[in-house]
Amino acid sequence: MRILIVDDEKQLALSLKDYFDPDGIEADIALDGATGRQMLEEQPYDVLVSDLRMPGLDGMQLLRWVREEGPNIPVIMISAHGEIRDAVEAMKTGAYDYLVKPFDPDELLIRIRKAVENHRLALSLRAGMSGKKTAGEMIGESQKMREVVRILGKAAMSTATILLTGESGTGKEVAARLVHNLSKREGPFVPINMGAFPEHLLESELFGYEKGAFTGADSRKQGLFESAQGGTLFLDEIAELPLHLQVKLLRVLQERKVQRLGSLKGTPIDVRIVAATNRDLEKEVQLGRFREDLYYRINVIRVRLPALRERRDDIPLLAGAFLARFSSDMGRKVEGLSRDAIDFLMNHDFPGNVRELENAIERACILTDSETLQPRDFDFITARRSSPGLEAENASAGAQGAKTLEEMEKVAIKEALARNGNHREKTAAELGITRRTLLNKIKDYGIEQA
Repeated sequence: MRILIVDDEKQLALSLKDYFDPDGIEADIALDGATGRQMLEEQPYDVLVSDLRMPGLDGMQLLRWVREEGPNIPVIMISAHGEIRDAVEAMKTGAYDYLVKPFDPDELLIRIRKAVENHRLALSLRAGMSGKKTAGEMIGESQKMREVVRILGKAAMSTATILLTGESGTGKEVAARLVHNLSKREGPFVPINMGAFPEHLLESELFGYEKGAFTGADSRKQGLFESAQGGTLFLDEIAELPLHLQVKLLRVLQERKVQRLGSLKGTPIDVRIVAATNRDLEKEVQLGRFREDLYYRINVIRVRLPALRERRDDIPLLAGAFLARFSSDMGRKVEGLSRDAIDFLMNHDFPGNVRELENAIERACILTDSETLQPRDFDFITARRSSPGLEAENASAGAQGAKTLEEMEKVAIKEALARNGNHREKTAAELGITRRTLLNKIKDYGIEQA
């Protein structure tokens, strides 16, 4: 962090500089307002700390310049006892905070850190609402998301198969589209969710069929592999692919040819494969539900999409982007989120990840009576946290330190089932997974339903 201290009391400014140094804060000093303004014009700072009364260009004039022409940074004013009225006026002009001399340097340090934190959150929310995005549609400025985008960017330049892993709602299809957009492939991006089709239809969707291949096949149909020729085929929820179709997929990946149902010859294909799953494929292999040879074939470049709770700093940016889209689509005048609302969202674990946050912003935007979203607009999230009949289990899990992904996932599924009256289709839709995935997880976790 880098700050500028503007104060004509040289000894005070130097003592503050020395005090902040052990905390990793780089402090520069200006002994008058004019010098401070020149330094702000020439160098970047995170915070300005300025005395109110100085000869020449005083603190109030410097504050007005910062707000009208200078850098977009928070300003903390320092005032003497008799200048409280002026300090209040400074707050109205745009100062973030003020302290009365003499003050505890620790208190100033606390306020500086808070000012920087709030300013960064505000910038993140504003960036989201202005439509700023990271690498196409991947929204996120956190270190983890920067690393994901970096790896995807490098992988996109190759033809290698990519396996995307991560919880439901983390943005695996968005990541797959990013890979396609960054690549040099000129064909289409074709997505398919393996769990969305009945088993008897999935084969024909993927591989196509010839006329007369089966009852009702009145004409030839091109499969998705052929439809994606020259482009990218995104195989979402690949763990849901039945074993006998896993054999056919493996053959396609090995031979780079696809054979339609009812045909005796293969058709060459040039298709980039991006697969995704929210399941533990190693465990699926051990349980005999996923072929080991196929696993190694698709696990060439593996990228894990982090859960939203692992990148909370991105929540303001995401929330701002979603709010801008929904308020525009609905014709609602919802201009932002209050700081309390942002804090509320950042303290929620979001088991449904980005998809859950998106749904929460959409619902709040529809139902709010305010131009700025408040914590009360997200009361339904609080209600979900304390679903009837699950408080004891959650308390027990917390007491035992139940923090593994499987334990959290089991509780999330039980909560969703309770909210939806054990209706499996509705529960799967809320969790952002397929009905088949839900049934498998209910079985794996031994979840009993009333």
